[in-house]
Amino acid sequence: METRKHWLLSRKFWIASATALVLILQDTLGIELDPENLVAVILPVVAYILGESYIDARSAGKKED
Repeated sequence: METRKHWLLSRKFWIASATALVLILQDTLGIELDPENLVAVILPVVAYILGESYIDARSAGKKED
């Protein structure tokens, strides 16, 4: 239960979920994205998630020392 609560409070989870939802529903919402625009949407999200994960891992490593 604690793991689920952690996920629900995670900004990385919500950003990834919102991005996936927009990409899945793009036809329904009337958003037509060409491949270049898809990359422009996805790459910053991936970079943010990877960067935050790196920062989280570094801070978790310092707490254990």
